[in-house]
Amino acid sequence: MVTQIGGMAEYSAADTAAQWYFSKEDMRNTPSVAGSDYSTPSGKSYTPAEESSWRQRGCNFVHNVVKKLDMHQFVASSAAWEVAGACVLLASKVEENKRGHKDIAHACSYVASKGQAKEAAGNREKWERALKRQEIVVLENCCFDMDIAHPYGFIDALALEFGIPVFIAKAATALVNDTMRTPICLLYRPEVAAVAALYFALEVHRHALARSLFESRHVRLSPVAPRLVEECMLDMLDFYRREADSELEAHRQQQQHKGAPRSNPPHYT
Repeated sequence: MVTQIGGMAEYSAADTAAQWYFSKEDMRNTPSVAGSDYSTPSGKSYTPAEESSWRQRGCNFVHNVVKKLDMHQFVASSAAWEVAGACVLLASKVEENKRGHKDIAHACSYVASKGQAKEAAGNREKWERALKRQEIVVLENCCFDMDIAHPYGFIDALALEFGIPVFIAKAATALVNDTMRTPICLLYRPEVAAVAALYFALEVHRHALARSLFESRHVRLSPVAPRLVEECMLDMLDFYRREADSELEAHRQQQQHKGAPRSNPPHYT
C-alpha cells in the first residue's frame, strides 16, 4: 500500500525496504545536525551544508577505492573514511564482487594517503584493523539488512521495453552514478530514480518517446510515482547546479591564487 504525505511516498509496514527511505525534513534534521549522534563529539553539531560536504567526500573516497580495485559500479553504489572503507568491504560481498580484505585495506590506505605508496604501505595494517572493527558497526547500523536494489536494472528494463537508444540509457546510468553522492538514494526508490534519470537524459538529448514510461508493463510504479519522479529530477538538476557553482568558485580562487589576469571561466549551460 502506498500513500502520499508531504510530497513523499509512505509505504506500509509490510514493506520492509521502506525503513530506509526518509523525508527531506528528516534529512535536514539528521542526528549529526541535531547533535544527537553518539559518534558526534559532545557540543558539536554540523550544519546541513557541512554534513552534505562530508557525505560527498565520503562517497568520493568510496568511488576512488572502488576505482583503485577495478571493481564494479554496483559496489560503489552499495558503500568518515574508515566507515567508507568498511562499506566497500561489505558491498564487495553483497554484490558478489569480492576482493581480499588486505587488498581493500591497501586500496583504502593508498587513497587516504593521496597516492603516496610508501605511506600507504606503512598504514595498511592499521586499515586492516579498522575495516574489521567498522564492518560490524556498519552491519549493526543497517540492521544486517543487505538486500539492496539499484536503479540500473530498472534503467535497462525500461530502455529495452521502450526502445530507448543505448546512449540515452548510458547517460541515465551516469546521472545515477553522479547523484550517488547525494541523499537521492535515501529519498526515492530505485525505480523512481531510474525513471527520473531516463527522463532527465531524454530531455538533455531532446529525444522524445511515443509512450510515457509510467505506462510500463514490466516496471511496477506506484500511483504517486509521477510526482516523485518530478521531485527527483529537480534534485538531480540542483546537484548539477551546485557542482557547476563549485567549479566556477574553484576556478575563480585558482586565478586569484596565481595572480594571473582574469580569464573566462568555464561555461556551463
